[in-house]
Amino acid sequence: MPKSARVPSAEEAPARAKREAILEAAVREIAGKGVRGFRVEKVAADAGVSPPLLYYHFADRHGLIRAALAHAGERAPSSALRTGVAGANAYEAIGSALAAEFSDEPGVRDNAVVWGEVAASAVFDPELREEAHRVMAAWRSEVAGTIEAGVAEGSIREDVDAEAAAEILVSLVDGLCTRLLSGDLDEARARELLRTALAQQLAPGREPAAAGSA
Repeated sequence: MPKSARVPSAEEAPARAKREAILEAAVREIAGKGVRGFRVEKVAADAGVSPPLLYYHFADRHGLIRAALAHAGERAPSSALRTGVAGANAYEAIGSALAAEFSDEPGVRDNAVVWGEVAASAVFDPELREEAHRVMAAWRSEVAGTIEAGVAEGSIREDVDAEAAAEILVSLVDGLCTRLLSGDLDEARARELLRTALAQQLAPGREPAAAGSA
């Protein structure tokens, strides 16, 4: 069972609130300006803290960007898979959580932009690469764990390779989010493609679609 989150003490609460405000401001800054346009001083001003206090919480610019990516990952719609989706079996929960990534809701959109920006920057910046890999691995793990639960309960076919299916699904959603953000795809089409992939990969009674098959 997951551990319950520790309630911060009265002394810790203000520091946590300031750290949260900094992270939220950093996510908005990346979503609005990209990694190249990211300015620590603007984040501090938007969060209502001084630059020295910001650097107390985050060692440098790269550290703040990495933390913003982790923050966005923790709040992405797919994080619902950590605790399960009420009233849904595992197959339905995966579909609901992944489809929720295709949203124009500002918080969801900002999270998606942050992921895309940091992942693209990590191609050229090794200081961002490890955190990008960690966030993606955590996402795959959440989906794979839910697939395994679905096999056990019978909502997902028993011969599925959970790790491979999770890799295919998160790669698909990642790519569709990029196209959605660029205006190359609309939300309805993204959801339709996801439903097709879910049926091909996970639905009982269906043969798995091989990666790269026509």
